[in-house]
Amino acid sequence: MTTYAVTRQSDQVEVYRYNADAPIPWGGMEFATHDHTEVVEVVPVVDTPATGRVMTRLEFLRRFTGEERITLRTVAKQNPALEDYMALLDAAQDVNTGDPDTIAGVQFLEAAGLLAAGRAGEILNG
Repeated sequence: MTTYAVTRQSDQVEVYRYNADAPIPWGGMEFATHDHTEVVEVVPVVDTPATGRVMTRLEFLRRFTGEERITLRTVAKQNPALEDYMALLDAAQDVNTGDPDTIAGVQFLEAAGLLAAGRAGEILNG
């Protein structure tokens, strides 16, 4: 089943979302006045598989540039998801770059724009 976003053509405001096999011209949201556009989810992907290296937290954090580390700490103060990720990292004794949670966390940072494109793979694979 596909998710469709209904956007009013007059002002380009999304007014509704629904799941269906094909677009449906709902009453008041006909095709003549509303666009029914398929919603495509973007899932971040690391181009190269992680090596699964286990390292200390310090070794792992040194894979980030100084600017990246400062950005992460600054944004974490106002982003609960990032704050939680950083707290988990702080609580860890070691970091395994092949662990699914580590991979997902670094991919999240890249997808959120906190790391440049391609940096997740560089950080995970050293």
